[in-house]
Amino acid sequence: MTDKTMDVFVKKTGGWAASQLEACTRCGMCAEACPYYLSTGNPDYTPIWKVELLSRAYQQRFTLVGKVKTALGFNKPISDEDIKDWSLIDFNACSMCGKCAAVCPMGIEINKLIGTVRAGVTAAGYAPEGLKSKAKMQDEVGSPNGDGPEAYKAWFDSAEKEVGIKVPVDVKGAEILVVFTSLEISNKKSNLYDLAKILEASGISWTTSLEARDAFNMGTIIGDGKLQKKLLGRIYNTAKELGVKKILVTECGHGFVALRDNMPNVFGEALPFEVTHIAELLPQLIDEGKIKVEAGKYANGKTYTFHDSCKIQRAGGIFEEPRTALKLLVGESSFKEMASNREEGLCCGGGGGLRAIPEALDNRMSAFKLKLNELQDADADVVVSTCDNCQLQLKDGLNFYEVGDVEVKGLIEMVADALVVN
Repeated sequence: MTDKTMDVFVKKTGGWAASQLEACTRCGMCAEACPYYLSTGNPDYTPIWKVELLSRAYQQRFTLVGKVKTALGFNKPISDEDIKDWSLIDFNACSMCGKCAAVCPMGIEINKLIGTVRAGVTAAGYAPEGLKSKAKMQDEVGSPNGDGPEAYKAWFDSAEKEVGIKVPVDVKGAEILVVFTSLEISNKKSNLYDLAKILEASGISWTTSLEARDAFNMGTIIGDGKLQKKLLGRIYNTAKELGVKKILVTECGHGFVALRDNMPNVFGEALPFEVTHIAELLPQLIDEGKIKVEAGKYANGKTYTFHDSCKIQRAGGIFEEPRTALKLLVGESSFKEMASNREEGLCCGGGGGLRAIPEALDNRMSAFKLKLNELQDADADVVVSTCDNCQLQLKDGLNFYEVGDVEVKGLIEMVADALVVN
C-alpha cells in the first residue's frame, strides 16, 4: 500500500509542488488560521504538518540530502502506519477550507498540498470508510446518498403538486442547467420548489437533468482523480449535449469549485458554458429586474448575519452579491457581520467530507465552537448561508451545544418567500 501512496506523491510532486514545499519558513501563521488547531491545540493539526508526509516523500525521492539521510538510516521511509496516521490528520481534522493558504505570507497553497496527501492516502486504501462508501455509491448510482434517477425524477415531478410548476428535464437549448447536491433531495426538498418559483418568475429558460443531477463530487473530496473526472464528465457532457449557456449550482460548495475551477483543467479546454452559483444568480436577477422581491420582508426585529462558506465565498470570491440580496430582505439595520468575515471568515467545521466521518465528530464540533462564539458575539438571531452542507453543520452544532435561540436559513428560501409575482 505504501508503494501506491509513493506513486501518487511522485506523480504529483512536480516543479510547482517542490517550490511550494521548499518555500515554507515555518512561521506558524497557518496554524493560527486553522479551526481544528485553534480549537484543540493539537500540534498535529497545524496545516503545514498535515503535508509532512508529502514533504518527507519529496525529500527522500528528489533531494540529495534526503536520499543520503534515508540511505544512512537517519530518515525513516514512509510506512503503512504513517499513512494511517496522516489519514486521521488530513481527513478527520481538515475541511479543506483554504484559510491556511489565504494567510500564508509565502503564498503556499497548503490546502492543495493537503489534497495531494489525501490522494496518496486514498490510493493506499486508508481513506475513512464513510467517505469510501459514499464515493463508491456515487460512482455506481450517481449520488453519494444512493438516490438514483428514479428518486430524482419523483422529486422533480413532485414540484407540480407542491407549487404548480412542471420542472423541465433534459430540455435541449435551455439557457441554464440546474445541478443540485444530494443533501437537498435528502434534507431540503423545498429548495427545488423555491428555485422553480424564482426561475419561472424570471422568464429564463432552464432545465434539470437525470444524468447531470448532482454537483457533489466525492472524487474531489477523497482525492481520487479518476472518479473526479468521471463525475465531472457526467455534467460536462450533458451540458454540451443540451447546449446550455450556464450551469447553475444550487447550494454546493465543493461541487461549485470542482465544476468552475477544476473542470477546464480536467478536460483540457475552455468551457463552452459558464458555471455560476445561486449566490451570484439571485442578486443578479434582482438587480436586472428579472425578479422582484419585497424589500424588508424579513425586517422583523431579529438580527441577521451571513456565514461565508469556504468554497463559495473564500474560494469562489462571491462575497458581496449574497450580502446585497440579504440586506435588501432584512434591512441594513437588521444585518450584522461576524467578527471574521469574507476572506477571513471562519470555517463552520463540517466541510471536506467531515460530516460523513463519524470519528471526526469531536473535531468538527470543536471547530464549530469558534463559529458559535462569533454568532453569539454578533447577537445573531438568524444565520444565513448559501451552502446546504454549511447549513446542516450549523444546525448540528447548534443542537450539539443546545443553543435553541439561533435559526439557520438559506438564501434561496428567503428570496422565494419574498418573491413578488404580478
